[in-house]
Amino acid sequence: MSRRRLQTLATLALPLQLPLARYDGALRGSGVRVRILAAGSRPTCDFVAGALLSDWNHEALEPLATPLGLRSAAFTTASQDADLVVADLPWLWRGLLPSQARLRFPAWVSQEIRAAPRKPLAVPTAVRKEAQRHMRREGYEVDVAGDEAVGDFYRDHYRPYIRQRFGAGALLVDEPRFRETARGMALARLLANGRWLAGLLFRVQGTTLELGWFGSREFPLPGGASEVLDDWVIGQAAERGARRAVMGHSRPSLADGVVRYKARFGAVLRATRFPQRVVGIEVRRPTGAVTAALNGARFVTFSGDGAEATELCFSPAP
Repeated sequence: MSRRRLQTLATLALPLQLPLARYDGALRGSGVRVRILAAGSRPTCDFVAGALLSDWNHEALEPLATPLGLRSAAFTTASQDADLVVADLPWLWRGLLPSQARLRFPAWVSQEIRAAPRKPLAVPTAVRKEAQRHMRREGYEVDVAGDEAVGDFYRDHYRPYIRQRFGAGALLVDEPRFRETARGMALARLLANGRWLAGLLFRVQGTTLELGWFGSREFPLPGGASEVLDDWVIGQAAERGARRAVMGHSRPSLADGVVRYKARFGAVLRATRFPQRVVGIEVRRPTGAVTAALNGARFVTFSGDGAEATELCFSPAP
């Protein structure tokens, strides 16, 4: 069994230690100040805080040694003044999520495009025309680089892009794992006047296109960079007989910018093949402002084969 596969299997239960933090900020839509106590990975807790709060302060607390700490007296004390409690746990520990957590959803979901019966894989006409306009206006060209370019792509495009876009919440893989994952993938490069601006890893296996990591020298992105690369790669894969495009993992929120971007290409939300960490949100003070912010975040759960946004309704306090 490969090292990468073993590392993936380990995420079902590890890491055991849970970072613990307070987020103080203003609820989206109302500006009402609230406090969130969050236990779990910093990137996921930042995602939840960003979905609910328009701005916030992050205060790191003493971490929990294991998920069992969620049942400790110390955690009970730490959460007494919280309006919401968030826990992000490895899949095998999901039974320790707060018992009153009305919202439970995977930390990551998948998005994919599927060709209609008897029709080729394609992106919507409006999106394709927009990509073509950017190609003409910006003078873009796209080519496919060899394996020797992967290291430069990691250092000069992927790493700076992830750090600039996501800041402290960046989920950045190291170069050895990046290279291992990229093995067997092609690298599409976006060029302008001979300068390499951005890139996208991809792989076509049988009738399935798998999109990998994206990176750019600049952030904000050059105009249409992402759209042009995605459209070009999907078009190339369709010519090779692909009927399904897996556009990678996204955060579980219909209001999330990445989810909305991929939806423009016709991508729908699906559960990932491998079990993800599980997020639970317990509402300690169910005010109208808190409920509106939670519903506005449009966190995703799955019913059957489809995804739907959660909708909470709390009874007025007596």
